[in-house]
Amino acid sequence: MRVGIVSTNDVQKSLITGLLSPLVGTIKEYDLTNIANGELHTTNVHILIIDMSDPAIIDCADVLEMLGRNEPVCLMHEKDLYSMSQADRIVWRNRTLDEMRKALPDLAGDFEERLDEADNKNVPDAWIIGSSAGGPQALKEFFSVLPPLPITFFVAQHISQSAYEQMLSRLKEHAKSWDVQSATDGAKVSPNTVFLVPRDKTVEIRGGVIELKHYVTPELSFNPSIDGVIRSISTCHPGRMGVIIMSGMGFDGSAGIRGMKGKAKMIMAQDHESCGAKSMPDSARSTGAVQLSAKPADLAIELASLYTEK
Repeated sequence: MRVGIVSTNDVQKSLITGLLSPLVGTIKEYDLTNIANGELHTTNVHILIIDMSDPAIIDCADVLEMLGRNEPVCLMHEKDLYSMSQADRIVWRNRTLDEMRKALPDLAGDFEERLDEADNKNVPDAWIIGSSAGGPQALKEFFSVLPPLPITFFVAQHISQSAYEQMLSRLKEHAKSWDVQSATDGAKVSPNTVFLVPRDKTVEIRGGVIELKHYVTPELSFNPSIDGVIRSISTCHPGRMGVIIMSGMGFDGSAGIRGMKGKAKMIMAQDHESCGAKSMPDSARSTGAVQLSAKPADLAIELASLYTEK
């Protein structure tokens, strides 16, 4: 996919190029001189990013005339990237890539394969904990003994909307050595962090930041969906994730780990005897994907050993 930028702001052009060129290749830059020479009207780029935060570009008749053409596709952006945090720049970049995908889906493959590797190269391993009935007690036993580690947790606990903030407070109380947060769009994925996943959402990791995706479960299903979170993170963080299925009723999480068998760093489950509700971890074991079953505190010790052994 050939991409161009129209701006007289060198800082803006540099930031846009730095964000996009690792994924789409060399980016052609245009300023007023190029426009005056007629280069803009003869461009062969597929997509043209027009910097609408630049007054000189807004006032340029030649640029405005480009907006009426069918080719190239013109994407207008008003954001001043210099004033944004790096996390916000990544969010801007991802939204821009989404616009490119929608505009030219046949060419999106040019950057799709590079995206996850470029984004998550330096991102910590992601561990998903799925829990339901009996889960709060299991999480307490798990995090109370877990030392700080260079990983990130995403906790998908089946919970009502009204109980969400209470659950978040309980996690903060039990995981005193960890930075416990609600998973929010644009939050940075950092080591030694626990994110509680909201209802009706799944999580993707792009450029080291969270992208929340709307996910509506069937009316009678548990929420948030553990399977949904496993699948969404596995698409963008393959080989760098693990799963732990804790106490709960039903079978949420089983389909997700079945697809991760042999691909995850490790898949664990709470043992039958210590569960307040046994069917969810038992269902996980029935898939053949679970590599270790133990009490929550022992699961924490085993997990810590994966990252502390020399």
